[in-house]
Amino acid sequence: MEYRKLISFGKNSFVVSLPKSWIRQNKMQKGDLIHIADSGSDLILSKKESEEKKLEKTKVILVDGKPLTQIEKEINSAYILNYRTIILKGEEVRGNIRTFQNFFQNLIALEVMEQTPTTLVAKDFLHMDKVSADELIRKMDIVTRTMLKESCTNFSEENYKGINERDKDVNRLYFLLYRSVLFNLDNPLRAITNFKLNSIDLVNILFSGYYLEGMADEVRRTARYCRLLEINAEKKKEVEDLLARTNTYYLETMRAFYGRNVKKALELSAMKKDLNEKLDVLEQDNRSVMYYSSAVSRMRRMISFIHNLGRNVYQGYNYFDISGDPEGLLQEKQ
Repeated sequence: MEYRKLISFGKNSFVVSLPKSWIRQNKMQKGDLIHIADSGSDLILSKKESEEKKLEKTKVILVDGKPLTQIEKEINSAYILNYRTIILKGEEVRGNIRTFQNFFQNLIALEVMEQTPTTLVAKDFLHMDKVSADELIRKMDIVTRTMLKESCTNFSEENYKGINERDKDVNRLYFLLYRSVLFNLDNPLRAITNFKLNSIDLVNILFSGYYLEGMADEVRRTARYCRLLEINAEKKKEVEDLLARTNTYYLETMRAFYGRNVKKALELSAMKKDLNEKLDVLEQDNRSVMYYSSAVSRMRRMISFIHNLGRNVYQGYNYFDISGDPEGLLQEKQ
């Protein structure tokens, strides 16, 4: 950290010198304009955006000889890194058109604009200045809590398919959240101006999104194994009761999260141990039941993600203001 002395300049102004290293790093020179953003007790300085930086980025992905899973990861990476045009090229485009189209459709606002036997072009039309990271957190939560609620009593194949589709929605929201955070970290002045978020806020939001996305994954996986359990009504009720307690843990944790209630989050942290101890007993009593240990393993992971969401409150990840009440969630009855 470096300190500079404040110098009086005339009757109404003060001057502070800027570090030469910052000037060189940003390739600035005498006469360049500097943006100044007021963020409470802090001032954020940034260089004026150049026309070069405003140009939309294009990513070309060569598909020949690559596994489809790798191509999907490259597409997701380009999307998160804010490439506005993504082009797939290669002879293998022809035979995988439907698969590649599905890859693009799994990302919000990415549309296929051009298609030839060897080329597929997708463009993104989002205005990232208008994409609110905290709103995306709320949407991820709404979908996740629906998934968890539906998994508590219905272990059918049909219900699992519905939960699986909702998990894809959470994934799409998380990719956009990740992108939004990186965009705003790269444009700190916009983050302050548009959303009143600093870099610490953005990192904490990304952590929260990671835990929510992980939570949704584990709800899906728990449902996948629970639908395969061959158990009687009594043992089924035991699993349902544990899932219901986990659901309560999640709802109460999110209530503390939105309200930034450190005391409540600390109190709820003890539920992780209680639920895991109950899982130990159930697993021990059902060792011979096929898929039971797998279901328990996924429930443990689910509980861990809920616990980490609570830690975002009481371990300092409560700087950002998402303390509104989306669709009456804080008043939702158990």
